[in-house]
Amino acid sequence: KELLQLSKDWISKIKSSPTARESYECTEEAKEVLGKVFLDLIQEPWSGIMELQKSLRNVPIVRLDCPAVVLVGAPNVGKSSIVRAISSGTPEVNNYPFTTRGMTLGHVQVFWESDDDVALGNVAGVSIPSEQDLVQEKLTRRGIKTRRMKEKEAFDEFSRKKENERGVSEEGTVDSEDGDTIQSMLSKKSFPISQLCQIMDSPGLLRRDEGDSRNEMEELTLAAMSHLPTAVMYVMDLSGGAGDKCSSVEDQLILRREVRARFPRRPWIDVVSKTDLGIVDGAKERLAQILEAEQQQRGGSNTGDDIDDARYFIELSIKEGQGVEELRQEVMRMLGEVRVVLDAMAAMDERSARA
Repeated sequence: KELLQLSKDWISKIKSSPTARESYECTEEAKEVLGKVFLDLIQEPWSGIMELQKSLRNVPIVRLDCPAVVLVGAPNVGKSSIVRAISSGTPEVNNYPFTTRGMTLGHVQVFWESDDDVALGNVAGVSIPSEQDLVQEKLTRRGIKTRRMKEKEAFDEFSRKKENERGVSEEGTVDSEDGDTIQSMLSKKSFPISQLCQIMDSPGLLRRDEGDSRNEMEELTLAAMSHLPTAVMYVMDLSGGAGDKCSSVEDQLILRREVRARFPRRPWIDVVSKTDLGIVDGAKERLAQILEAEQQQRGGSNTGDDIDDARYFIELSIKEGQGVEELRQEVMRMLGEVRVVLDAMAAMDERSARA
């Protein structure tokens, strides 16, 4: 409005100029003045937009059509270290609470032999994609092909032709006419079903008394669990050294019970991390009692197998490598469960669209 009124004043001044030369000089002066006023007016909102753009560059892009596992737990229990160990994610790791202040995303590429294997959690293969692979996957979704992607397509086509002509050797290579060999790659023929899946690190949660409000970081974690297609890995540090007055062993167990009650239908795995630091006496037994009580509430019987399932949790030490492979297999199983749900939702949406 200020700029519009100023421009009207200059137009009136230009029209009242007695000579063409003075009119031209007045026009040039008006351009300069209006330009400076415009820049002054937009300086603050433009700076805000630029800062917003910089911030958005660091926001992880979560795909709603891809299975995900979100790591949840109190601050400083080892969630970020787990993300680094089992995915492409590289969250900051420090020995103090609330190192993670936002959602950090890692990826794994999971392969299955059939739909039945997906449902049963029988994973055929797992790979951790590089940053370049993730960029190429994003470009592919947009219909953009880089030179490297075109070369790979040509290589795959050449490999298929050679396979049809001469067959694949037992070592997984294809013999070419000049005696060279071509390394076979993971392909749709080897693994018909593959999925890029997401591993999400989240800010720590604190045990709160009823009626107490949570901070923004905690609300972000709960929002991710509420609105994203995720399974849950609940991480606990039962060594007694979580590093926060609200993250004692008992507080973590109470928090775990509250979160599980809030999300009872999510695929779930409990992880006791940092076992190399030791475990407080009676902590594992207390956790086992909680899991067994939840099993009984869900209507489970009291057979020996059911009790063993109810007490199941993974003891993990990233430092010593204990339980990492077991955890990776459980994560892949849960990702398969989420994929089954997503496929069912997609099928329902397709039927609704046809109707």
